[in-house]
Amino acid sequence: MTKEFFIENKQAIIIGLLIFLVATLSFGLGYLSNREFNRAPIVIEKCSN
Repeated sequence: MTKEFFIENKQAIIIGLLIFLVATLSFGLGYLSNREFNRAPIVIEKCSN
């Protein structure tokens, strides 16, 4: 039964895996490109009057 399901839906499974891989690759590349431009954190100091 499982083997028949994969044979009947082979094209849909391949397209789904391809979409998943492209989305994962896009997320990973976006994450890595943003890590290079880390800015220093903003420090707020209390002013005394």
